[in-house]
Amino acid sequence: MSNLEDIQRQTTTNAILDVMYRAIGNYGFERFIISGLPDPGVDVRPFVLLSGWDDEWYERYTSLGYVHLDPVARHCFSTTLPFDWSEAPYDPQNDAPARRVMEEARDFGMDEGLCVPVHMEGGMQGVVSLVGNPDHLDEKSRLELHMLSLYAHGRLRYLNGPGAQPIGRRVITPREAEILKWAAAGKTASEIADITGLTPRTINQHCENAQKRMGTNNRLHTVVEAIRHKLITL
Repeated sequence: MSNLEDIQRQTTTNAILDVMYRAIGNYGFERFIISGLPDPGVDVRPFVLLSGWDDEWYERYTSLGYVHLDPVARHCFSTTLPFDWSEAPYDPQNDAPARRVMEEARDFGMDEGLCVPVHMEGGMQGVVSLVGNPDHLDEKSRLELHMLSLYAHGRLRYLNGPGAQPIGRRVITPREAEILKWAAAGKTASEIADITGLTPRTINQHCENAQKRMGTNNRLHTVVEAIRHKLITL
């Protein structure tokens, strides 16, 4: 959890850039981008929260609207789970624009990566995309990168202004906070039930209630936002 705490302490995007480079480097990744995903035809540049991409590739990708052709970016709209770039579906024979984006990315040494979709309040979409070979990642590492990505995206939205949510939307009950804290420690609903004396069904209900209060889209996102807003401590 030290990476999350490190990001929380930062007050500038440049400082988070340094933290992210160090953090993803520990997992074998080299570069990254953290961004919102615009509607079709809309320029992506105002949505970019932080870029650790090669400058030349960033300029090419953003100025030519590649975000709307990129099968990796497109796949973020249809899943909430992290996925390898190679898993993003497209037909290279019949989708020449997507093929061009993938081939040009390869020319910049960006042929492999891990993508974390971020689904935000109000239906907005976001993404954290990491450059590197994800084949060596085990389930624990993928979960840690998922949490890191969601947390960094949220922190950057906060630092960029109106992304900060009113505290009234972030209130959870003490019982929900207790359960989310155990979830953050990696406990399953069954294990939390044993610890608290509640039933697994009640545990899941508390998690769903906290999720609704906080406007998050799954349990992991709820835990991350609760940590970020200091509703729970680790």
